[in-house]
Amino acid sequence: MRGFPGAVISKIEVITNPSAKYDGEGIGGLINIITKKKVVGYNGSLSTFSRTSDKLNNFSVNGNAKVGKFGLSLFLHSGFSDPVLQHNINTTIPATQNIYSKRTLDGDQYASSNWNFGNAELSWEVDSLNTISLYTNIDSWSNKTVSDQTITTEFASSPSTLSFYTLNNKSNNPGVNVGSDYIKHFKKNKEREFSLRFLGEFGKNDSKLNSFQDNPGTDRYLINNSYAINNQYTIQADNSIPVSKNGKLEGGLKAILRRASSDFQSLIKYDEAANYKMNTANTDYFKYRQDVFSLYGMYNLKMKKSSFRLGARIEYTNVNGNFVSSNTQVKHNYFTLLPNIQFTNRVSTVTTLVFAYTKRLQRPYIWDLNPFVYNNDSLNISYGNPDLGPQTSHALSAQLRYGKGNTFAGINIEGSYSGNKILLYSSFDPQTGITKTTSLNIGKEFQSSLNLNFSTRITPKWNLFVNGSLRYSTVTNNSDASQSNSGFGCNFNLNTSYKITDKFTVSSFLGL
Repeated sequence: MRGFPGAVISKIEVITNPSAKYDGEGIGGLINIITKKKVVGYNGSLSTFSRTSDKLNNFSVNGNAKVGKFGLSLFLHSGFSDPVLQHNINTTIPATQNIYSKRTLDGDQYASSNWNFGNAELSWEVDSLNTISLYTNIDSWSNKTVSDQTITTEFASSPSTLSFYTLNNKSNNPGVNVGSDYIKHFKKNKEREFSLRFLGEFGKNDSKLNSFQDNPGTDRYLINNSYAINNQYTIQADNSIPVSKNGKLEGGLKAILRRASSDFQSLIKYDEAANYKMNTANTDYFKYRQDVFSLYGMYNLKMKKSSFRLGARIEYTNVNGNFVSSNTQVKHNYFTLLPNIQFTNRVSTVTTLVFAYTKRLQRPYIWDLNPFVYNNDSLNISYGNPDLGPQTSHALSAQLRYGKGNTFAGINIEGSYSGNKILLYSSFDPQTGITKTTSLNIGKEFQSSLNLNFSTRITPKWNLFVNGSLRYSTVTNNSDASQSNSGFGCNFNLNTSYKITDKFTVSSFLGL
């Protein structure tokens, strides 16, 4: 966003309740940047950004050109973060004291990373009704983490022991996307629009982890290597048809085809002079396929002071996974109906009421399903769950908006419920002292929130923006109601700017 030229922006829309047109997964809101139609010539920018708190450095170049019916835009960004010191303390105190009474990991960690990404787009306005665009994106990021910790293990009836733990973790993630869009309008009704979209995304992950545990008894040397491929293909068609002066019918089809694989290997030894041996229990080749087919339809009706949107989206998900070495199959398929309703009423010339209901979906990520065991610390291990299912949530909201002149205020009340929330779940084995962590559809969550927004121009040169929210959440274990947690959360933000002259502005912000 820092590299996007403000000169070509016409307006910005913030869509807090996306319609059924958009995926039921992962979208809580949209920012729609609408550019000016008649941009000719060229423009460009160079920018850099640096922050000392986390040793962050960014560099970017941006360029746009339009000649006749052809447009070209380029954006390149590069950055890096130097090693930053973090001090971590992790303490485990068993409720049932058997193997040990207390275990503490205490030490330093240095994390660094670098990244490069960019995009290029070529657009062609064939005529006043047809537009074709081709685009590509590249992105690559890598990180390195080095840890050096002391492990203190305390016992109820014997002296405590001291171990030393070092870890070196490197990860590299290159990727490239290629896509094309076609948009068509119609002579008889220019409000009607048909569009086709294709997008191919190709990503890789190469991770190498090396750890050493110096114990009073047996030392432990561990190497975990993982190489994963993530490819995704999207095909989408959308159609928007005005059916009357105040009504519009929209519908479309979409297919998302995900193809992934993960080749992971674990090596272990207990003597520095010995050769590493393969840990067959934690070495496998995983092939994963997820196909999502969706169909949506909605009707928009505008009246004198009100508007109504009624829509629904049906998504079919088919998951097929295979752990080749262990011959373990993962198979899931399910239909999900996602209704979407919104009613807007202009109470007066300055106030508007909005009521909405949405149902959303969150599918497990591949790393949530992959049973590879992260056993760098032999007593704290984590792994994915191949049987993990999707999470659904329902949300009701009511919003009151006030807008007059340069002042805007909004109050939003929202309540949401999920009966199969995906949560990290940890279990402790008192016989071995091992804590195991994985993901389960085990949570029941109720959440309510009050959100406030206010912006105004105090004087022609002084602007003020304030927003905040207060939330209350309750999460309960569906399998054990005694495991429950609840509490309040809040945030507050203030931004203000003052234009001293036409070329000099001072701004400030406060966040809590």
